[in-house]
Amino acid sequence: MKDHYSFLAPFYNSLTKLVFGDQLMRAKTCFAERLKEKKVLIIGGGNGLDYQGFQGQLSGEYWEISNAMLSQARINLANSSLTFYLDFFEATEGKLFNEVWLHFVLDTMDENEIVDLLGKIRKSITLKGRIYLVDFYAPKNTRQYFLNWSMISFFRIFAKHKRANIPKYESILTCQKWNKDSQQEFMGGWVKAQLWHTV
Repeated sequence: MKDHYSFLAPFYNSLTKLVFGDQLMRAKTCFAERLKEKKVLIIGGGNGLDYQGFQGQLSGEYWEISNAMLSQARINLANSSLTFYLDFFEATEGKLFNEVWLHFVLDTMDENEIVDLLGKIRKSITLKGRIYLVDFYAPKNTRQYFLNWSMISFFRIFAKHKRANIPKYESILTCQKWNKDSQQEFMGGWVKAQLWHTV
């Protein structure tokens, strides 16, 4: 599997902080609570730096398709109890998680891939388990429209992302029989953190 993020990995966090400050990190951690009681599945977690402050409370699995990002995550989260996997996530019979973190990963997938992933997650989540989704939604002003277009173009060129737009997350999740429990908005609603549970 070719690593399209190997070029970006060394400066990815510096770039996101330059553009967004701490807003993305806040969105990725605002619902991180009672972690010692949970087994967490993190899909597309990147270098894991934003989770470093509470890594000692994390147990479960960490899946990433970029070897460069995963190598950094293993270092940044060395004091966690996570098991790291380099691959696309696959459900394993009998292996269940209390929470699945999808932080800025669905916007890299087309609709069929999202639906397929949600099906795998449904097989891998406990009865009261939740999805913790964080991602970009529709831009709210001219600056955000420009940044949104720039980001999509940048990642299509350098990381070979397929999408040229933002998925309709809520429509997809609702059609796949997930209900939204909670939501926090960042950057005026351009970024949203949400908790979803199965119907």
